[in-house]
Amino acid sequence: MTRLVIETEKIIHNVRLIQEKAGGGQLIAVLKADAYGLGLLPMAGLLRDQGVRRFGVTEPRDAARLREAGFVEEEILMLRSTSLREDIQIIVDSLATAAVGSYDAAVALSGVAEEQGTALDVHLEVDTGMGRYGFMPSEIERILSIYRYMGSLNVTGMFTHFPSAFSNKKATLAQQQALLDTAAKVRQAGFDPGMLHAANSAALFCCGLPPLDGVRVGSAISGRTTGRGETGLQKTGRLESQVAEVRWLPAGSGVGYGPAFVARKPTKIAVIPVGYWDGFMVEKGRDCYRFRDAFRYCLGDAANWLRRKRVYATINGRRVRVLGHVGLNHTTADVTQLECHPGDPVSLEVSPMFVPEQIPREYR
Repeated sequence: MTRLVIETEKIIHNVRLIQEKAGGGQLIAVLKADAYGLGLLPMAGLLRDQGVRRFGVTEPRDAARLREAGFVEEEILMLRSTSLREDIQIIVDSLATAAVGSYDAAVALSGVAEEQGTALDVHLEVDTGMGRYGFMPSEIERILSIYRYMGSLNVTGMFTHFPSAFSNKKATLAQQQALLDTAAKVRQAGFDPGMLHAANSAALFCCGLPPLDGVRVGSAISGRTTGRGETGLQKTGRLESQVAEVRWLPAGSGVGYGPAFVARKPTKIAVIPVGYWDGFMVEKGRDCYRFRDAFRYCLGDAANWLRRKRVYATINGRRVRVLGHVGLNHTTADVTQLECHPGDPVSLEVSPMFVPEQIPREYR
């Protein structure tokens, strides 16, 4: 059976490193996308055992799942601003903290809270360059109107999100300053902006930002960031399976669709019942084609070709080369120099975020 194995000691190591880098700021552990593929509920439990008391999600149903699973004392921050009544109702019922990224969202949240005779904790989002959700810094009067006229909304925090922390430290510093300037204007008007948080995984490890009250970190918990350089993080999450078939191919035989590999000499192969449906060799697709994007893609592909970059699996503890294209449900590896039999253990490096929910998660 194929399973995604998650090593708890690596997660614990990463959490401690994140807390050190946060410089005393509170960690908001972002658990969106099923905790980046690691599993929402088991990851939340593991993090709670490490003293984490704040979680961030993007879907109201995840806030409800956490509450139903017994996470009743932890703060759950909805990171996605919404004006949809059905979303707001779940947020209110889950006693979650709502993100407010527009005046319309504030009005919708306030209306539902007033109807139900409750006060809803909210964090105000400031758009400093991400362009999805958030008040522009110039919309200070709209921000202040929430304090002045929406008594059912209790502002407990303010935040922004960085789009270029992995590549542009100068711009990221300017964006954090824009958040600080907005918070200062709120204070000058006699109100409290609450907890200030901005740094995502890339910003925390790559930008050296002055610490705020909190950091929002998700991918770094699993040991991954989009930034460059050594971070000290440890990656966790690998697929484990078994060899399904071992056979010899004569010279001239092709492997897989294409075929992208043709044997030059007799080759012993192992067939592994894992493919891209299971998350092996899956990554985010290319979605921008400006000249600089296309040029960067070309350079990267050329560099991989010059380095003769190859894909590998591990069988019986030894690294073996993957042959040809990875299929939907199968991968073929060269085991000519390896003692190998059906049933032998296989390990494959993957990004947990692309491993489907149907694959069991196993914490070790």
